[in-house]
Amino acid sequence: MKPQPFADSTLTMRSHYLDFIRGATVVLVVVYHVFFARNHVLGFGGLLPTSGPGFGDAFATFVYPWLMFSLFLVAGISARLSLNRRSNREFFSERTTKLLVPSTLGVLAFHSWTLGVLTTASAPGLVDPSIPPFVFPIVCVLDGQGPLWFAQLLFLYSALLVLCRRRSTNRATVAITNVTSLQNSGAASRRSTFAWTLFFVAATFGVWGSAQILNAPLITVYRVGIYGFAFFLGYFVFWRPSVEAALVRTRLFWGVCAISFGVLYFRRFFGGNYADASVLRHWSTNVYAWTATLAILGFAKRYVDRPTRLSTFLAQTNFGLYVFHMFFVYAATLLVARLCDIPEAVEIALVTVAAFAGSYATYFAVRRVPVLRFLVLGLRGSKVELADKNSLFFEKK
Repeated sequence: MKPQPFADSTLTMRSHYLDFIRGATVVLVVVYHVFFARNHVLGFGGLLPTSGPGFGDAFATFVYPWLMFSLFLVAGISARLSLNRRSNREFFSERTTKLLVPSTLGVLAFHSWTLGVLTTASAPGLVDPSIPPFVFPIVCVLDGQGPLWFAQLLFLYSALLVLCRRRSTNRATVAITNVTSLQNSGAASRRSTFAWTLFFVAATFGVWGSAQILNAPLITVYRVGIYGFAFFLGYFVFWRPSVEAALVRTRLFWGVCAISFGVLYFRRFFGGNYADASVLRHWSTNVYAWTATLAILGFAKRYVDRPTRLSTFLAQTNFGLYVFHMFFVYAATLLVARLCDIPEAVEIALVTVAAFAGSYATYFAVRRVPVLRFLVLGLRGSKVELADKNSLFFEKK
């Protein structure tokens, strides 16, 4: 018998704070890549001569541990909300179109000939000039993936989620999520306080432990273990109203913890390769990522859980911004540096404006071309139907 979507009477209002987190995180990803393109500490990705770490490297070091971790956790929450009104088959079909198609066919049809060619031909140290000519297109395809590794991992986790649900029943899944239900955590009692403390301590060890496994040896962004742990935490735990309420109550505590562990992490690793495997596995890096994410969820739920024009626009266009921004970041960085003799701060401002303007313009243009719209953005249907499908993360309750 086909599993039916969950029915939960508590899911009647849209979680606007999740829209805000998604949109703000993608904006930070764009800014991060502006500094990544001229970084002085990684040894890769930089397009310009280096002269030692500066403000941009400090910003990149500061946001790197929690930026994508929080996005995967929010994606897990979105998956849970999606499955509340979809069957396994509908969910998997939608995720195949929205995630797998853009990160495979979209790369071959578009990104390998834009971002791939640009980075392969321009980024120092990425490609050995002596490689055979027939290898160049292969490297362009690999470089053209850019930030779409996120969609690839998210599709993997979504497929595993469907497989787990097919091998279980709705009753079993509800039993798991009831660990953090209102009846166990709503009252400010010693028992509930102890239960919450035990849960967050165990989850902290889970975050650190998952960071030790399933990491790609060369391409460090493929951290399958820790990002998968974040995704399934979002799916099984953090979608519940009781957890939202607990995070709001403890937001100041998590904020202090995030600042404290952030200072510890920053003092230890700033000026070095913050994407090195040893740094990413270190306990301070992972505790900082975990506490920062909890603080973000708590403060966002408390202060920005309401619709605004800006948050709605960001939520509905974040995939377009995410998909296209790296090409414009790299192209603008090279052009501005080579054609303009201006202060570095002005260069960075111009590159940032070009990245956002170019990404949005390309997104709205590609949406008008049916074939590219499907291959690059994973969108299909009439213009009316596209209103609720134009984001990788956008979910309605």
